[in-house]
Amino acid sequence: MSHTLYHPPFRQIAAELAFRSTLVPFCKAWWDLELTGGSQLPPGPCFIYGNHSGNYDPFIYNAFTQLGQSTAGVMTMEYLESGPVAALFQAVGIQGTRKRVPEPHLIRRIYEMLKAGRRVVIFPEGGRRWDGRPAPWIESTAKLFMRAGVPVYPVEIIGSYVAWPRWAPWPRPAHVKVKVHDAVDFSDNPSLEEGLRRLKAPISADETVVPDEIRPAWAFRPAIGLDRLLYRDPDTGQFGGIAVRDGWHVTAQGGADVFRVLPDSRLQLANEEPLSTADIYARICSMDLPGGADRPILTQDAHVWEGRHFASRKPGRLQLFSDHVDWNGARYPLESINYMGLERSDRLWLMTGTEHLSAYFPTGSVLAWYDTLGRIAPHINS
Repeated sequence: MSHTLYHPPFRQIAAELAFRSTLVPFCKAWWDLELTGGSQLPPGPCFIYGNHSGNYDPFIYNAFTQLGQSTAGVMTMEYLESGPVAALFQAVGIQGTRKRVPEPHLIRRIYEMLKAGRRVVIFPEGGRRWDGRPAPWIESTAKLFMRAGVPVYPVEIIGSYVAWPRWAPWPRPAHVKVKVHDAVDFSDNPSLEEGLRRLKAPISADETVVPDEIRPAWAFRPAIGLDRLLYRDPDTGQFGGIAVRDGWHVTAQGGADVFRVLPDSRLQLANEEPLSTADIYARICSMDLPGGADRPILTQDAHVWEGRHFASRKPGRLQLFSDHVDWNGARYPLESINYMGLERSDRLWLMTGTEHLSAYFPTGSVLAWYDTLGRIAPHINS
């Protein structure tokens, strides 16, 4: 792909200065950042992708770019709809996406950024990992990588999950390494299946398993928020069965054991070997589901609104049945829901052919809804 010499506009420089004087120093202060194998990210035009567990991963990347050469990229729409921060993101070249919803206009804008010589960051799993383990890819992203005709660099962030899990309200101090891998080779025109294999391999590590030098030595109340990830008792299957105690311990309602949450988010009982929260989450995801057509699987107090107007949200009760979602008596058949997605760590949106509903969960686990909907209505996002 041919490209022109990129001259960043003033508004991009101003936005970069805002980020470089606030969020980038925040990342450096908390996580002792280190880029292995060089001092800068690869030059554009190119794609950069990687594992994505922490909200600040894009700013970690940009700790290794020069002023005027920040990464452009794609970000979920939740941060780009309104306000001064959204304006700053847009000024540096961030495009909003609804993830798995078809967006041909977004592809055109990405090509325009590449033609301008930009580094374009896309996280191909469509959002932050909840448990630190690889998630399914959005295959259209892999197709874009393979067809664009520019280098595609895997850039791994080692320590992203243990430094700040998605479900946690605050970070943990850690030593985070950024590792640039060689560009993925597509010169032999591989199939999509083979291309996906090559793309996934460099970022396929389990982020809960890291060297001791990466693990945080301490954390403030690390148990807070863990019930968003571990939303069922792994023994009884009860939703909401994991209780957080005093910020440092959790217990399952089906037993008397009290587990201490370590700074790296593993669970430890007395002097036994620590347990991986990702293993417990995987067990939860494989358990049978309760409820049915007449008895709800999930019931949750939530605030629901239509479209993007968060200010118009209304409180009420949201219920999930095996064949429909009920919102204060309004019935939405699962077969009518085409797309869904998570925003932040407490919002779920659903899109039918004619409606776009969003729900904010002041308590409880939004992940429980996303996972369960995906299991009983696998056509969603397909």
